[in-house]
Amino acid sequence: MTHSPNKKWFLLALLSFAGAMVYTFPFLRYSYYDTMKEALDVTHTQMGYMQMVNGVASTLGYIPGGWLADRYSPRKLLSLSLIATGLSGFYFATFPSFVGGLFLYGFWGVSTLIIFWAPFIKATRNLGPDSEQGRLFGFLEGGRGVFGFLIGMLTLYVFNRMGQGETGLMWLIIISAVFTIIAGLAIWFMFEDPPEEEASAPVFKYFWQALRTPQVWVIAFIIFCGYSLFATQSYITPYMTGPMGAVVAFGAFMGILRTYGLQAVGAPASGIIADRIGSPTKVIMAAFIIAAFCVTAFIFIPAEAKNLNLVTGVMIILGLCVFALRGNFYATFAESSIPKHMMGTAVGAACFIGYLPEAFTYPLVGHWLDTYPGLPGYQLLFKYMLGLAITGLVMGIILLRLNQNQTKELSNG
Repeated sequence: MTHSPNKKWFLLALLSFAGAMVYTFPFLRYSYYDTMKEALDVTHTQMGYMQMVNGVASTLGYIPGGWLADRYSPRKLLSLSLIATGLSGFYFATFPSFVGGLFLYGFWGVSTLIIFWAPFIKATRNLGPDSEQGRLFGFLEGGRGVFGFLIGMLTLYVFNRMGQGETGLMWLIIISAVFTIIAGLAIWFMFEDPPEEEASAPVFKYFWQALRTPQVWVIAFIIFCGYSLFATQSYITPYMTGPMGAVVAFGAFMGILRTYGLQAVGAPASGIIADRIGSPTKVIMAAFIIAAFCVTAFIFIPAEAKNLNLVTGVMIILGLCVFALRGNFYATFAESSIPKHMMGTAVGAACFIGYLPEAFTYPLVGHWLDTYPGLPGYQLLFKYMLGLAITGLVMGIILLRLNQNQTKELSNG
């Protein structure tokens, strides 16, 4: 579907708002880990198990989620996801038991990923030609950061006004639930769908075509490494408030800055660079290299209060790299010449592998932090992150060469 420039950017902003709100609850732990742990009365390991349930539910559903995106209306799927997720927030605000938390995280695996993610990505790609994909996905990710940061600062203000405890967290959740429902209603009334979105798609044909495409597999492993870095960097907040001795409010602000503020800068900037050099993959490779140096710095900087500013600076650079990765993940599909008609299925197949970290990262890191309390657990975490950055760089090199070989074959053929 062709859109006027103004309408295209309006729809992108609307998608960004929706993309910011729908993931508020599953990732609230990124900014309010300690308070949330106390409110739910759970251990580090149990916090990890709740996130694991979310990861398992979403991972098992990425492929059927891709099929849904290629068959049904993005407007209906995105609205359903947002409204259902928002309503669940009112139950979350009661701080249910560990079992109730498992149920919620499992539900969010369905509502925020199976129903939401593939339609979200496909709707974004359809907004513009292949030459604009870096910019579109970069600004999508950046817009999510802007909206997320603004809502995050509003809810942080409420959290502080209410005493930085369970009451503040309760009101934070309620406000977020209302905004999420508003995003769902906005999508329903303002978004448009091309008529052919309701048509039946040859599911298995697209699925096997995606599996036979080498780039889909390599992109999957790039997403795996990049998303693992995104997930594990969430533990920088308890690292600051734990071994480094920062106050909870500082850790919460750093979490919001890392999760949303850096997203607003790193993703669109990297998308513009990717379009100018004509290769999101090269941007991804550079981001993995810089991320490796940042994680190495975490390993060697002493965990002392006097080094808090230095660690904060390294965290900011790492966060910019992580969002440069996230801003270019899906632009690589266009760079690799994945057809639009099978975009949802290809995204689902790649995300099935790419987001496997959701199923094991949090319980794994939770186990490390419970088994090796204090600094030793975090040192183990940082070494794991370094391995991820190096592996991601290798995958980027492979993808670049696959695309170069494909271009040569087409030009010779």
